[in-house]
Amino acid sequence: MRAMESLRVCAAVATISLLGAGVAHATGAEVTRFKSNGANASHNSFDGKTAYDLGVSTNTQASSGTTTFLSFDTQTCASDFSVCSGIFGFGNIPNADFSVNGANATLNTNTNTNSNFTVFNYVQDNVNNTFTQTPAVGGIVAISWKKNQRESTSVSGAFSNSFTGEQASDSATATGTLLSVPLPAMQSSFIGTMKSSQTIINRSK
Repeated sequence: MRAMESLRVCAAVATISLLGAGVAHATGAEVTRFKSNGANASHNSFDGKTAYDLGVSTNTQASSGTTTFLSFDTQTCASDFSVCSGIFGFGNIPNADFSVNGANATLNTNTNTNSNFTVFNYVQDNVNNTFTQTPAVGGIVAISWKKNQRESTSVSGAFSNSFTGEQASDSATATGTLLSVPLPAMQSSFIGTMKSSQTIINRSK
């Protein structure tokens, strides 16, 4: 099934929230923003303890050529969501590291060797309303997507996305690893395209 989306929000604890444990939050400081005009793929999943969120998109402009942007987030929370912690990464990657071919998409990049790629550990204390971060080490992200006939949605957690523009996406199944950790089978993943769009990622604290 194909769907046009004027707003898509992809962030950590997406699968947790789909299972019924919603988290209220207020938008905090902006972390990063990027423009998209071309192919994209996303992944949200939960392994029973940790939630995973990842998005990769291309931006092709006649005046400046093509760039490819990757962001990812892992998050583990206390049972009452009083404290959540994880790893967040974002930045441009080589264009050759991401490709879409018909019903399939492939991402294979090393965030340790990508210049200007940022990775940090974070702790979000929802009791004291604090958010702390420290530098972290990146690594290899290797994921393959294949379109399927299942459609699902995702919601926000420690990081929220503000999206403008147009996006068309098809549900997909993703397999692979994020920083050497295998992706869970319980997931919400997509392959699609964006047109003249901009995404702003904010902290929730």
